[in-house]
Amino acid sequence: MPYSSQFAIISKIKNIVRKTGRFFTTDSASGISEAIARKIQKSAFDVASNPDTSSKTPPYMVIAEQLQSKDAQIFRSAVFYLTAIAINEPKTTDAILELLGKSIDNANQSKEQLEYVKMKVAEIRRATTSKNITLPQ
Repeated sequence: MPYSSQFAIISKIKNIVRKTGRFFTTDSASGISEAIARKIQKSAFDVASNPDTSSKTPPYMVIAEQLQSKDAQIFRSAVFYLTAIAINEPKTTDAILELLGKSIDNANQSKEQLEYVKMKVAEIRRATTSKNITLPQ
């Protein structure tokens, strides 16, 4: 290869590097240095790899607070949604039956509301026995 063509190749490589930008340095358009990008990536990995260990209130407990309401419509909707959760989520069935049992013992409810709760408890028991789930009596 002649001596002049070697320099021509080197000059072409220099032109390509000059046109494509800098390697191993910050991108002036984004404004993020390599060190900052590494910190962001490390913190994102730490958050993703460590599960949240804080305790959380189950959603049915929020609904169960509405069992204390004096408004009949709110009370009935709470019982309705708790029944749906108990039927669809077997692991919560025992806790929800206990909550509904306490609401039956509550003297502040009308007879209609008590009958509605008893009907829904029976519905939960029927649905869970049809799914072969054993419940405490």
